[in-house]
Amino acid sequence: MRVFFLTKKNMIKNTLIVIIIGALLLMVWTIQRPGTAASSSIRRLYKHKKRVVMNIMSQEDDNDEEEKYITYLPHSGLHNQRIALINALILAKALNRTLLIPELNIGSATLWSPSNVLSRQISSCPSLIKQRKRKLMLALRCHNYRKYKPVPMESIFDLTTAHQLGIRTEARKDMKRDYIKRHAILNGKVPVKYSMNDPVRYSYQIHDHDPVTWQPRPEDGDIERYSYHIDLASLRSRPEPYIEFGSLFGMTRLILREPELVWIKEYLHRTTAISHPNINEESQRIQEALDHDYTSIHLRQGDGVFKGMVEETIHEIERTLNEKLLSMSYTVDNDQQRQIKLKKKMTEDDVLFQAQLVTQSLLSQPNKSTQERLEICRSVKDLHIPKLEIIYLATDASRPRRQFSQLFEHYPCIFILSDFYNLRNNSNSAKKKRTNNSSKGSTAAASIKRLLLPMIDAEIASHAKLFIGTPKSTYSAYVRYRNQHYRTLDFFTQ
Repeated sequence: MRVFFLTKKNMIKNTLIVIIIGALLLMVWTIQRPGTAASSSIRRLYKHKKRVVMNIMSQEDDNDEEEKYITYLPHSGLHNQRIALINALILAKALNRTLLIPELNIGSATLWSPSNVLSRQISSCPSLIKQRKRKLMLALRCHNYRKYKPVPMESIFDLTTAHQLGIRTEARKDMKRDYIKRHAILNGKVPVKYSMNDPVRYSYQIHDHDPVTWQPRPEDGDIERYSYHIDLASLRSRPEPYIEFGSLFGMTRLILREPELVWIKEYLHRTTAISHPNINEESQRIQEALDHDYTSIHLRQGDGVFKGMVEETIHEIERTLNEKLLSMSYTVDNDQQRQIKLKKKMTEDDVLFQAQLVTQSLLSQPNKSTQERLEICRSVKDLHIPKLEIIYLATDASRPRRQFSQLFEHYPCIFILSDFYNLRNNSNSAKKKRTNNSSKGSTAAASIKRLLLPMIDAEIASHAKLFIGTPKSTYSAYVRYRNQHYRTLDFFTQ
């Protein structure tokens, strides 16, 4: 039975082969006969299929092109690192290379150094500090790496939109100086790189056009600060498998004119957002406590030039805040306001008196709970009194109520992160957890969570109906981009 079945199967197979050969011969004979409709249509079909196949082969050849890479040296604080990341993503797209993404430091900011120094610091300082090798630490100036906390870039920043744009990325496993050599050997490539010399803070500015003939625009910033200029065409022609940049920090590091790259830059600044489960959860909780209806301000004063200009910054923020809130109160439907006042049987003098009572209550009893203060502020919300607007303040100040007391007196419905997020309780819970066997893990988790607090601050501020930031602050620039993004989404979803 088994042999018979195989023989019968072979007979069927042979019959099918004969039929197919006959059909092919008939098709060839038809094609060869001139003047027939069948011959012309089949020839057209053949030519079309040939073009499709050639296109596919061309695409396969493009895909088979040897992969090339770029990377860079990170430094400074979180939002400066984000700017450098976005510049690197744009370069990866423009050069058709894969970006080897460095680690993200969520600890204290590190300083810029010349690339030959910075590469050694990032490579060696964290381990030297752990090993307490003081002489080597002093030689490399490792003091600002004592609170260096590296994490994978995508554990904090969402790169979904970059990937949707076809930008290829790969996370670096470490920041050691021999990483490119090890990466090349692992991927079967020649370990040759082209290094961008970065001896001064603003060494090079990169253009997508001829830097000799281009005309500067106001948004290009101070181009004279850069030592020299590079055009993308010269970088595209580099044959080396790897290009290593020094610093890529700076909003004016890339001067773009190509419409696609200009759009990509704007889009990435709006959509490359902080995204972490703890950040999202905590910020959402506080937004709900604020009824998703609040104004936010960012006041930076902790270090550098911002510390010396804090009084000027407060004055400017308060002036802008007053103008914006007055403008918002005028845009509220007057009929609606009249109906509210009639319902409550209130005159303009009554509204003013109510505002004074609420202000006095909030300022005379500073120990009221957050919930009590929120309820008092909500009680006059529908009267649209600018000075009693619910405001969320994001700041790096350690004691904002004491340091910005005048601002809190003028706007008593200001709330800060510590009103909703009890740091002492978190510290106490972390201490209790250290009593078990996983004490080191618990301590590390609590430490990381504390480092996320400025990011929670930023996310809450981003969702406000109105945001006012500190001039020249990259933190404020990030929140402003995100706030514009959310406001655009709200407009199209209403």
